[in-house]
Amino acid sequence: MATTAPHPPRYAQSTDGGKRTDRRVAVRVFVYMAAAHVFGGFLYLLFWLGAQRH
Repeated sequence: MATTAPHPPRYAQSTDGGKRTDRRVAVRVFVYMAAAHVFGGFLYLLFWLGAQRH
């Protein structure tokens, strides 16, 4: 007796599914870029302070 795999559930098509995801991705990219710049500025400050000691 052969068994078949169950079919995945079918959902109603969303009309605004992409908009919310695009906004979340854009916000996440902005936050990551801002955090990277803050971290880079902190490293720059550490190297600048280290150079001032000599």
